[in-house]
Order: sequence, then C-alpha cells, then structure tokens
Amino acid sequence: MGTKLFVGNLSYSITEQELRDAFSQNGRTVQSVRIALDRETQRPRGFAFVEVGSEADAESAIKEWNGTMLSGRNVFVEKAQERKPGDPRPAPRPRPGGFGGPGGGPGGPRPGGGFGGGGVGGYRPRFPPASATPDKEEGRRRSARPEKRGNEKARKPTEGRPEERERGKWRWDGNDDY
Repeated sequence: MGTKLFVGNLSYSITEQELRDAFSQNGRTVQSVRIALDRETQRPRGFAFVEVGSEADAESAIKEWNGTMLSGRNVFVEKAQERKPGDPRPAPRPRPGGFGGPGGGPGGPRPGGGFGGGGVGGYRPRFPPASATPDKEEGRRRSARPEKRGNEKARKPTEGRPEERERGKWRWDGNDDY
C-alpha cells in the first residue's frame, strides 16, 4: 500500500490529471488522486489527496512540491493523517506564510505568527473591544441628547385633550368629520 499525501491551497481549476502528471515527475509512481469536492455545489474545495507508491516517493514529493507554484498557487504538501470515520478531526496546525507569517505579507508580520495568530483558534477580532467607559466623543453625543421625562403622565388635566392638540399649524379637535 502507498503513502497518502495531503495537497492544500490548490487552484480551483486544477484537474486530477494535472496533479497526477505533476506528482509523477522524477520517476514517482502515483497510485490515486482525489480532489475534494463540496457536497452541495460539487465544486473543488482547494485540496486533494495524492497516493504515491512508497515512503521514499512521498518524501521526495514533499521536498519537491511543498511551497512551490502549481497552477498559479503555492501548494502545501504533507503526509495525510489517517482518521477513522466518526473520529474527531485533528486540530489545525499553524502553517508558514500568509498574512503575518514568516514570509510577511501586507503590513509586515503580526504578533502571534501564522495567519494573524492570537485569540482562540487563531482568531483575533478585527477591531479592539469597546472599552467600558465611553470616550469623549460618545460622552458629548450623550450629553447633547434631550433627557426623557419620567413624569409624562402627571400633566395638567387640560393638556392632551383632543381640542388642544395641534397638527401642523391647524388646531384639531379630535373629530374626523369635516
């Protein structure tokens, strides 16, 4: 039985034959190629499994293809991890490159490494959390708002009668018959 390789960050337009041709270079034997498809849309998900003939073929394929361009994308190649159906999936591992990784990216490296790092599961909020005390601008906005009156029901008995309500410039007596 051969050794399975996980090939990630693939172009969505790559075919199984192109993967077979790429991994069979330098005398390696490729036993099978399977591109993962989305269950609902049947479109490629961007990764595949390539089974090569031996452990030596797997090591040479990893050395040759990991981090190199294939169909316009830098692919990620490693040995696939065996998983029995129903078992939990392994935790994601930080991978080099991308935004904030060792290769840098727009804006340079970020603290935490990986894809931005930090937070739970590599997730870091986009904006810092709001502080408990409002800033000056928020305080000014709040002070400019009119306060609600708490005793609106304690009016004079003549206030609020239909005869005294106004609609625009005209007085309205509450009757709808003109």
